[in-house]
Amino acid sequence: MKKILGVTLGIMTALGGFVDLGQIVFTTQAGALFGYQLMWAIALGTAAIIVYMEMCGRVAVVAKEPVFAVVHERLGKKLGLAALIASNLLNLITCAAEIGGIAILLHLLTGWPEKLLLVATTLTLGTMVFLFRFQWIERTLGLSGLMMIVFAASAVVLHPDWAQVARGFVPKVSQADTKHTLLYAYFAVGIFSAMLMEYEVHFYSSGAIEEDWTPKDLGENFMVAALGSLLGSLLTVALLALGVIVFLPHGIFPQTLSSAVFSGAFPFAQKALIAAIAGCLACLAGAAVETALSGGYNVCQFFNLRWGKNLAPKSVPIFTGTWAAMFILAMLIALTGVRPLQLVNISIVFGMAVMPFTYYPILRTASDRNVMGKHVNSRFDDIVGGIVLVLVAIAALAAIPLMLLTHS
Repeated sequence: MKKILGVTLGIMTALGGFVDLGQIVFTTQAGALFGYQLMWAIALGTAAIIVYMEMCGRVAVVAKEPVFAVVHERLGKKLGLAALIASNLLNLITCAAEIGGIAILLHLLTGWPEKLLLVATTLTLGTMVFLFRFQWIERTLGLSGLMMIVFAASAVVLHPDWAQVARGFVPKVSQADTKHTLLYAYFAVGIFSAMLMEYEVHFYSSGAIEEDWTPKDLGENFMVAALGSLLGSLLTVALLALGVIVFLPHGIFPQTLSSAVFSGAFPFAQKALIAAIAGCLACLAGAAVETALSGGYNVCQFFNLRWGKNLAPKSVPIFTGTWAAMFILAMLIALTGVRPLQLVNISIVFGMAVMPFTYYPILRTASDRNVMGKHVNSRFDDIVGGIVLVLVAIAALAAIPLMLLTHS
């Protein structure tokens, strides 16, 4: 039973990372523009996050070092501090986007003013994090997010062209003009980035320590990382397929969260709409909680301060104050009226640019026999991890120029 419930950490991490506001809309847009041509980016991102999620979980369990303790040790104080600031700015922007997305969905359900719903959402999530133990946060949001399966059911019922789906796993640009190629590259980098968002590994490695995993749980670590990521990947594929089937034939570019959500219930009409909205609410709430808690984890781990969601809030004042401040600042950003999807575009590109500063220290530590002992990376792990790191570095260099060149 413990192992079964432990999978909820992977489910919440994956759904909050793979199927957050950015992935829901961005992937649907990719399908509406390019058909199934970007399936390969989903497959590549899935393999990459499984490799690094398992790696950072293993480092946390064996060395008792979560991500930002590793960042501080491997990058040094100055570069590590820059990575901390950049990562928490990314967490803040993402949290604001997710809270804004939740308010939009609640507005669709109730008709109440979005700004009122923004405040109510922040208070509700903050109260839940304050009152719930870590395990109940992950189980509540992880299992609620499984309602997103309605998107996969809708995609299957609408009969995608499976031959085209299979061909999409081979990178190919259908048009040779520069504008189309640049936009294709931008969406490829965006999908890859969204599946590797740093807060996923920040939250996951901290969660492994919160749950008191030991080296005996390393098999569970791999299972949780793989199953959670594969579930998130399948839902991402479903979102892409819905973009192809629902929007592409009519030349529609889905620019709003509501359009993407309605596609999830398209073949079932009202019967599945509530489930689609509820699933999206759970995933967006999961991403908001992950980013807020990650802000607290990052600060405390970097400065070697006491932290832990399962500890009394008064005993970890910096941790509690930081995640609470993340929620409050995110709410204030959202209340300015900036569109959540605009924040998403910034977070995806900015996330890609700072990503190497998270994944490089993880690879270095997992490869260090003095730290990891018999649980050190195998040669295969090092080769695959190195290839992924090179791809991450290339995407990081390309992200901002692509955004500027495509006016995205």
